[in-house]
Parts: sequence; C-alpha cells; structure tokens
Amino acid sequence: MKNRKNILTYIVAAFSILGISASSSLGTRPLQPPQNYTGSLTHGEFVSCEGQVLDPPAYSVDGTWVLNIDAMTQPQVPPPAHLTIVVFRNGSFYFVLRHIELTPVSLQDGIYTYMWETQATATLDTNTTPATFAWHVEFFDNCTLRSYGSLTYFGLANN
Repeated sequence: MKNRKNILTYIVAAFSILGISASSSLGTRPLQPPQNYTGSLTHGEFVSCEGQVLDPPAYSVDGTWVLNIDAMTQPQVPPPAHLTIVVFRNGSFYFVLRHIELTPVSLQDGIYTYMWETQATATLDTNTTPATFAWHVEFFDNCTLRSYGSLTYFGLANN
C-alpha cells in the first residue's frame, strides 16, 4: 500500500512539473501578435514658422497609410513597426514612402509612438474606434523652402 501511495505521489509530482514547465514555455510566446492597420488620410494641419496654425492649410491632403506593427514580446514595450504612406496634395500624387522602418519610442495606454529619422513621428491611437493615425514632421530649414515649419497628416483606420 505504501509503494502505491509513493508511486501515486511521484506521478502527481511529475505531472505537476510538466504542467509548470509547459506553462512557463508558453510565456515565451508574443504578448500580442503582429498587427496591421490600414487607413486613409483625412486632412493635414500646417504650422507656420511663427507657430500659428495655417487657416486655410497650405494644401489639401488625402491618401492612404499602412502600419505593420511586429509582435509584442514585452509588456508595454512598443515593438518595431513599418509604415507605407501615400500622400496626395490638392488631389494629385505628392509622394510615397514604401515600407519604412520606424523606431519604437513609447507605448502608453494603447497609443503607439514611433520615430523615423530625426524629424518625423508616427502615432497610432488604438483607444478610438476607428483607430487614429498621425504623421508629424518638423522641418529644420528655417522656413527657407516652405511657408510652414511643421505639418501633421491625420488619418483614420479602416479596420
């Protein structure tokens, strides 16, 4: 009887160890799978070199954007992301950025912030339905090339 009790104890212990090791190996899975957001640009806001919002804006903006966010592997640490953005200015093709690599900056309360080079910031707010997107650019040419010092393109996600 003692041997059966000992064997049963060993079996329970073995299953417990297997269960614990299996659940800890599951912990290496991504916290969040890759995310893909697509949407349209709705408008642009332009700020003059003196810091005033231009009304009317420098030009009308529309276009599309696709933001691919990699799988999250650490809580509240923004994963890398890639952006494709196509911009139309006053109804005509203006420029395209294809699959640019964004540098993660922050993830706070469902708001992802990324940088591209030194002058552009991409922000995705997943708290709204649909999610909102902003592409903000600071120009460092002291307004020698344009009448505004910064611009922000705003957009809404389709999904």
